[in-house]
Amino acid sequence: MKCDVAVIGGGPAGATAANELAKAGLSVALIERNLNNAKPCGGAIPLGLIEEFDIPADIVERKVTQMAVRSPKGRVISMSMPNGYVGMVRRERFDKFLRERAARSGAELIEAKMRTVKQTADGYQLSIDATHSGATEIHATYVVGADGANSKTAHELGFPANEFKAVAIQQRFHYSPELERYHNLVEIWFDGEVSPDFYAWVFPKADHIAVGTGTEDVNGNIKKLQARFREKLDLKVEPYYEEAAKIPMHPRKMFTQGNAALVGDAAGLVTASNGEGIFFAMQSGKMAARTLLNVMVGKEKSLAAYEKKFRRQYFPIYTGLAFLQWAYYRNDRLRESFVAICEDKHVQQITFDSYLYKKMVPAPLWVQAKITAKNLYHLALGH
Repeated sequence: MKCDVAVIGGGPAGATAANELAKAGLSVALIERNLNNAKPCGGAIPLGLIEEFDIPADIVERKVTQMAVRSPKGRVISMSMPNGYVGMVRRERFDKFLRERAARSGAELIEAKMRTVKQTADGYQLSIDATHSGATEIHATYVVGADGANSKTAHELGFPANEFKAVAIQQRFHYSPELERYHNLVEIWFDGEVSPDFYAWVFPKADHIAVGTGTEDVNGNIKKLQARFREKLDLKVEPYYEEAAKIPMHPRKMFTQGNAALVGDAAGLVTASNGEGIFFAMQSGKMAARTLLNVMVGKEKSLAAYEKKFRRQYFPIYTGLAFLQWAYYRNDRLRESFVAICEDKHVQQITFDSYLYKKMVPAPLWVQAKITAKNLYHLALGH
């Protein structure tokens, strides 16, 4: 099989790239190893993503406007989002919708496991093990690697390693009387007993509650942390589904070379502090695809323009959130301070406004001075 572009990985990043490229008239092979795969993910998406990428209302299963953060000592700060909402999706439905939209645009969806990808004189040669037709070869002029944190595409093509990863686990519970309070509530736990360096979460969906935790200690026992979280939630019911995966926590040093580009988790595009990846995955897929189209018509010299643009637009957010995690997630004294700061209404407003559209929202100088003073105070005293 020959095509213009082979997109390896059918999650939000790969499906978005494939859709953009297919809409432009290119021949696209979208390769996904398991069409029934569901990534362990809270599934929270901002309003800006829903609007920009035309996500249908039925895919957004909850429009959550209430949020609470809990400290190690049990302090709870309740917040509301007056100017928008957090959209909750199930990744199996969300990813399927994005893949099917790409297929409707003209991409060929192939369920297959990639075995090898090699650069040739005129592009790339992929060897895949297709689910329904056995081993197959694909020849493509361009390759987009969207195959997750452990990207085989990146490894095969010699991209710099992405060594810094976290591990997350999530369990799904049917609604029950003890979980009714979460119908319109996202709850985040900053507590070293349930996550020593990240956070744990409770997210409501249409027909279940997602409960999970994460840690950057990939050698630690994530299941023990999850069990402790369930104890603290006083959950007596058993989950009906469990999922776990590694998550990249730093962007790769390089995610373009030649006619190949990495997007989403394969490029390491998950933010520190909140571990968000869906928005940035889809933006990277869109940027990579549009840069590729510009390269083909001579408007850009190389795919490196995609990486440069992404870094320029979004790395201030990555840097700010990395500092936030470093400053407050190291121990329970600092986590206690972080939750205390969340009580400030200006902090809440800036956080929500920035989250909705993923832009650094400026605040008046007096507000900045007040927040800075509170940060210094709480960091010093730890409460």
